[in-house]
Amino acid sequence: MSECIVIGGGVIGMMTARALHLSGMKVLLLERGCLGGESSWAGGGIISPLYPWRYQDSVNSLAQHSKTLYPDLVAQLQDESKLDCELIQSGLLFVGQDEKEQALNWAERWSENVQPVDDRQTVLSIESVLNDEIEHALWMPDVMQVRNPKIIKALRGSFDRLGIAYREHVSVQDIVVQSGQVKGVQIDDGVLAADRVIIAGGAWSAGLIDVVQHVDVEPVKGQMIMFKGKPDLIKRMVLSEGHYIIPRRDGRILAGSTLEKSGFDKTTTDTALEALRKTAIELVPALESLPVERQWAGLRPGTENGIPYVCAIDDVEGLYLHAGHYRNGIVLGPASVQLMTELVLDKETFCDAAAYRVSASH
Repeated sequence: MSECIVIGGGVIGMMTARALHLSGMKVLLLERGCLGGESSWAGGGIISPLYPWRYQDSVNSLAQHSKTLYPDLVAQLQDESKLDCELIQSGLLFVGQDEKEQALNWAERWSENVQPVDDRQTVLSIESVLNDEIEHALWMPDVMQVRNPKIIKALRGSFDRLGIAYREHVSVQDIVVQSGQVKGVQIDDGVLAADRVIIAGGAWSAGLIDVVQHVDVEPVKGQMIMFKGKPDLIKRMVLSEGHYIIPRRDGRILAGSTLEKSGFDKTTTDTALEALRKTAIELVPALESLPVERQWAGLRPGTENGIPYVCAIDDVEGLYLHAGHYRNGIVLGPASVQLMTELVLDKETFCDAAAYRVSASH
């Protein structure tokens, strides 16, 4: 019997299971497909919310704390898995928007480095391949990125090294509750017993938790494309009107992403490919000569305001929800996991946990 079952093998579920294991708890992680096979590997890996000044304090609080945790977390994962997550401080350049005042107010409040750029020469000194019309921007030089598939592989390697139990291709049919107490989960071939269960199933979480309490988590499809380029063609991450360009260390360049409410459909479309390619080339004309190596889609666990659920479930002792991180699973992950771990272990939390409860406005 496990002390805790974590349902969901994305980055949130895997980080949660690892943290609880390191605290001394006997944990079993269950994943309906392959570890990290859904939205976790599909995202861009920018370690900052897109336009952070647009988010509520509850999101920024987790994001700011996560940034401080990432360097040590990545170092630990590399030590355990011998894999490099490619944590890079490439900075983030915002163009094509007029939110200078909001951004600077946010930066002052959260002690962040946001630099207004008001001339073409400075823009080019930051990123030399941007199109000729870009003369104004906001520059955040401290923003880091991580390569999503790499961190998933490193987490799997950590599981194997640390001996954390997990099972892939296991579908949870129901949460077993008796007299208001969690007793385990129902799977195809029986019941797995545990006195704590954490639902961390991403976009699929609502279907599991709705048996006891309604939550607003829905799938939001995001399509992305990857150009095959040479290293250092683009050095900085660039964000324009919700679309981003992310250069990887090996020269590959991600461009994304769409926002589509189409249920659990992960189909990619030629329309999205052309739109993403066109937007990317408008920002960086040099991309026009590069081949598009790949196109894919992931289903983000969307909530109305992007605030995740990180909480115990009322009226069911031992049941927890850890989902709804929307576009910010990688960004918020380490801090969100710390909060969930503190709740499960009944420790004092590092922040006010009220905003992440089901009863709070999401």
